Amino acid sequence: MISYKYKLYRTKKTKHLDKMLREACYVWNHALALQKRYYKLYHKYIPRFTMYKHFSKCYKPTLLNCQTVREVLDRLDISYKRFFKHDAKRPPKFKKAIEFGSFAFQQNGYSLSGNEFVINKIKKSFKFSLSRPYDGKVKRVSVKRNKLGEYFIVLCLDKQAESYGKSHDGASVGIDFGLKKYMTLSDGREIDNPQFLKTDLLELRRRSRNLSKCKKGSNNRKRKKLELERLYQNIVNKRSDFQWKMAHELCKRYDLICLEDLNLEGMKRNWGRKMSDLAHGDFVVKLEHVAKKYGVQVHKIDRFFPSSRLCTCGYKNDKLSLSDRVWTCPICGAVHPRDLFAAENILRQGIAELGSGSKPSEQSQGCSHVSHPTIPCK
Repeated sequence: MISYKYKLYRTKKTKHLDKMLREACYVWNHALALQKRYYKLYHKYIPRFTMYKHFSKCYKPTLLNCQTVREVLDRLDISYKRFFKHDAKRPPKFKKAIEFGSFAFQQNGYSLSGNEFVINKIKKSFKFSLSRPYDGKVKRVSVKRNKLGEYFIVLCLDKQAESYGKSHDGASVGIDFGLKKYMTLSDGREIDNPQFLKTDLLELRRRSRNLSKCKKGSNNRKRKKLELERLYQNIVNKRSDFQWKMAHELCKRYDLICLEDLNLEGMKRNWGRKMSDLAHGDFVVKLEHVAKKYGVQVHKIDRFFPSSRLCTCGYKNDKLSLSDRVWTCPICGAVHPRDLFAAENILRQGIAELGSGSKPSEQSQGCSHVSHPTIPCK
């Protein structure tokens, strides 16, 4: 399965999509209220198919078809199951119509012809920007709305994702994520922290201050809120673009990528906004996605492995503090730059756990270092 995303042109007919989202939000809230009421009375959960039967008998949608209603119920069921398995911290919550951002069609209820998308029940057609052609059988169509009010259509096609051919030479690398540097590689490269949020922080504060001074419910407040959301969206787009490009660059160079399974939530409690701006977790998700297409193996080592404290001779420096950027081993006398040595240890540990026989890059085989090149991100 592969998905293509296209932007819908904004027209007067977009108001019909707003109404459909409002009805999908009503289905979500009504089903959630039923679950809460049923659990309060009987301490049980309503199964998904029982919810199907209830809605087919008691609710007649005006804009959505039955499959779209079931898709909303499926999402609620998945949210509850994630909460029961402790994958989510909180159960699903009620949503405002403006917060509900998508609905989907499974096999019917729509038609596609070129760059035209037709919803059969309301008999309205919408055109989208065909930025790239799509081929294959369409299995699912999703309509999504972002916070700026822009609509997108996502086509899920029944075809295999294309794989990128590359020569496998056995090169491997370890990655150590940081705060001052976005990441340090075991071959000596250091990727600078782009700091997208910090760059626009003053402008964010100015726009937030202007929004707070506007009268609630006024058109001026709506316009100021839209300006603020647009700036946030630009920050997200720049960060996402940087992460995708970096993921492709790493997968083109290496066949094995080793990194730490970091406790990102705990790090956010300590460094807050800076960790959110770095978004290492989002980068790892993108890296794993791109690695599948390139045939690259991504291996995570245990978060409690002392990557920056353990010397190659076996000595463990328990007194190492966060301010110590370089330390010397009292046993063998080797000098270790903290971030680079951590990346090298991550690579060694990853190869040891896999037992794959992959060899690290020549630059990362040493134990003592003097200087290393720094490659800034553009």
